[in-house]
Amino acid sequence: MEQGLLHDFEARCTQEEAPSCQSMCPLHVEVRPFVKFMAEGNFPEARKILDRLMPLSGVLGFLCDGPCTAHCRRNTVDGAVNLPMLERACAELSAFVKPMSMPGSGRKAAVVGSGLSGLSAAFELAKKGYEITLFHAGAPGGRLLSLPTKQLPRNALPDALEMLERLRVTFAELPVFSSGRLESALADFPAVYVGLDDEAVQSSEYGTALLEGGLPDPLTLAARGTDVFAGGLPADAGPSFILEAADGKKGAASVDRVVKGVPAASAREKEAVYLSTLYTDVSSAAGNPAVIPADPAAPTAAEAVAEAGRCLQCRCLECVKHCPYLARYKGYPKRYAREFYNNLSIVHGQRKANTQINSCAECGLCAVLCPYDADMGAFCADVRREMVRDKRMPPRHHEFALQDMEFSNSAEVAFFRLEPGRSECGWAFFPGCQVPASRPEQTEAAYAHLRHALPGGVGFFFSCCGAPARWSGRPALTASTAAALREQWTINGKPVLIVACSSCLAFFQAELPGIPARSLWETLAEFPLPDAAGPAGRTLALHDPCTARHAAPMQENVRKLLAAVGQEVEELALSGKQTRCCGYGGLAAYADRETGDLYSLSRAGDTRNTLLSYCVVCRDRLRAAGKPSLHLFDLLFPREDAGQAALRPPPGISARQETRLSFRRSLLQRLWHEPPVRNPLMDEILLRIDDAVAEKMEMRRILRDDVKAVLLYAGEHGAMFSNAASGRSLACLRPRQVTFWVEYSREEDGPYRIHDAYCHRMVVPGVPGEGAPSPCTVEGYAVKGGRM
Repeated sequence: MEQGLLHDFEARCTQEEAPSCQSMCPLHVEVRPFVKFMAEGNFPEARKILDRLMPLSGVLGFLCDGPCTAHCRRNTVDGAVNLPMLERACAELSAFVKPMSMPGSGRKAAVVGSGLSGLSAAFELAKKGYEITLFHAGAPGGRLLSLPTKQLPRNALPDALEMLERLRVTFAELPVFSSGRLESALADFPAVYVGLDDEAVQSSEYGTALLEGGLPDPLTLAARGTDVFAGGLPADAGPSFILEAADGKKGAASVDRVVKGVPAASAREKEAVYLSTLYTDVSSAAGNPAVIPADPAAPTAAEAVAEAGRCLQCRCLECVKHCPYLARYKGYPKRYAREFYNNLSIVHGQRKANTQINSCAECGLCAVLCPYDADMGAFCADVRREMVRDKRMPPRHHEFALQDMEFSNSAEVAFFRLEPGRSECGWAFFPGCQVPASRPEQTEAAYAHLRHALPGGVGFFFSCCGAPARWSGRPALTASTAAALREQWTINGKPVLIVACSSCLAFFQAELPGIPARSLWETLAEFPLPDAAGPAGRTLALHDPCTARHAAPMQENVRKLLAAVGQEVEELALSGKQTRCCGYGGLAAYADRETGDLYSLSRAGDTRNTLLSYCVVCRDRLRAAGKPSLHLFDLLFPREDAGQAALRPPPGISARQETRLSFRRSLLQRLWHEPPVRNPLMDEILLRIDDAVAEKMEMRRILRDDVKAVLLYAGEHGAMFSNAASGRSLACLRPRQVTFWVEYSREEDGPYRIHDAYCHRMVVPGVPGEGAPSPCTVEGYAVKGGRM
């Protein structure tokens, strides 16, 4: 992956951006952790944050005028958090701790002026190990000396001056700041900062001369040449202690760079205040009015804790809040993107992010919710394609889904037929592979209804669209599948396709835009309803499939159909364009079953009502999650057991394939009078599988046909192990990249009783399908018949 693509995606995710209160603070104090500690009553930890970022916090903590409060997101709710009050309380309720400072470096610099700006510059440089000489006229402190004790406690300034002396700051008094005298004193210093907030400096001959060339450079505060910097001048709105301290900190950084031989202007883009791009949704923030302290000069601990508790702790995480996949890995898109990029870059070693990359449903909800259109699904799709291209895609993640697609598109299952009795058709019904696998009778009923309603004949096109190939990152397979669909469509007269599955319709629109395709629901909404159609008799919560997220006409037509049958519907909070995914999209459930289940459970928990979907996979996955669920077919083409439809269990993986086969055979026989094509060897093998074993097979994605293939091979070649004590046999077969093992016994009436079935990807020498046979042993079993 090119770094440019990574950087473009990273730029869209603003979770790591500072909140507005921090970005608009001249000192960029880390407000979120500071306020969090204050809300917990942990004043010492809160003070550590101030001490680290705020020069002379024991002074400035009492004086900050809080320009950040105008940008607090809580302003739009019930008023900003009073940060100046919290800083004052913190300074009052916690003890000052001597800051960590670097060992003496031998470097030296000078500061002129003892106002807050000069003191701040001296503090910042002293922390870096500088020997500082601070030139002042009169008592150090400038206008701080004239502040009332209500504003600045009596001991605050003396304590700060004492601390500066301990940090190797030497105070040198000059009666008058004359240019000649000061220039002589400064000659031995490689760089100087001048604090113009000190009236003695600003009104002096030296200060006046310094400003004759214009105001200091706003980026570096360079005032003369490359070695004299100045700040602390009052802003347009008047003097501000926080701005004076910020100038001192900025000037100290410039002095440090010059002394070290680094350009003063480099890499300082976000040193000034800036507008943060961090998005925070405050629409659901509960009202919590500001705390008014009884004595504003001395807020109590309880008042500070209560006011700090109003902070929203601004973060974005809009996508993470609603996506089980993003939430599960305890991060956010920008962080994941970097991890995935690093995962791709590994030459040797373990790629730990493979499962995470393949667990995304690619449903698009994150892109809809993100104010900057960061699409984690699209990013994951790019990564998957690169993994496949570079042969780094683990086969286990998508192999079963792709084999199921191959089965559905095989000559044994797929077919295209014109309407019986017609030589051409203007339409063709494309139900996809999942709808007939779950609702075969209703699929046939829908086809009958379309033939009755539409003029010009309606053919039947039974196939998998190819979405699994696309989701798994295999463009070549996607293209070949699309080409095969186009070929069948062309051979059969290029009819308009009526598509029952939203995933199929999305595939046609993306990969086969030249084929006219429309939603089944759009078509049904144009004609009278089927005679048997009717409501469920209770309110249903409507779940829009994620592949219909941007298909507004489809959503509208579904709602028209529901209104036509008189069905009362609950519109979920996350629906339409913001709908959730059931966990099938992107083959997420195949890559990581637990993440797939989290998708289903999250959606199931959105309502107390029975869910209704017009995607059959959504319906079946939601039902598997324990939620009573219906498919739209259950209202439009109800079966005799319609009253129990919401509780009907979803078919398993074997049942789906078997149903596709039987659906094809029965439909071709009834409508086109074609005799069914069968596999007599496989059909003759009868299985008896207890529920517990069947559940294991489902979890392990072992088909009944896989078991039959093992038994057929064992029977033909006599290749099995035999346990004389239990009377059971154990056989195996590796028909593809998976080895299947089946433990079984033969019952008296003929069927095979399956006691266990499991599989693995290890290559066992001698296993059928992987080269020449060779002897092997299994504890408790002896080889019977041919060698394994």
